Amino acid sequence: MTEIYLNNDNLLSIEALKNASSGSFMNDATVTATLKDSSGNTVSGQTFPLTLSYMADTDGNYQATLSDSLNIIESTIYTAEITATSSSGLVAKWNMELTATKRTA
Repeated sequence: MTEIYLNNDNLLSIEALKNASSGSFMNDATVTATLKDSSGNTVSGQTFPLTLSYMADTDGNYQATLSDSLNIIESTIYTAEITATSSSGLVAKWNMELTATKRTA
């Protein structure tokens, strides 16, 4: 996902989350996301951090819904700050850039 659609629910997905040292999929992690603007402020319109749920019978896939009520502006780039914590306490953090776009047919 590189776009976030204005006035739409949007699916935020993480695919194939792995332990970098063992190469095994992380199916029991706690994964959260916070959407921020270019100034580092948390976007309003939804409660953050948002918890992504593990998708049953997958190899490390997690999903959550970003609300249609998010206060986002067209053509603006936002950052989803992702944190994954494994059941053994390993932590991974990364950012995903999302551009606010008007959905077209």
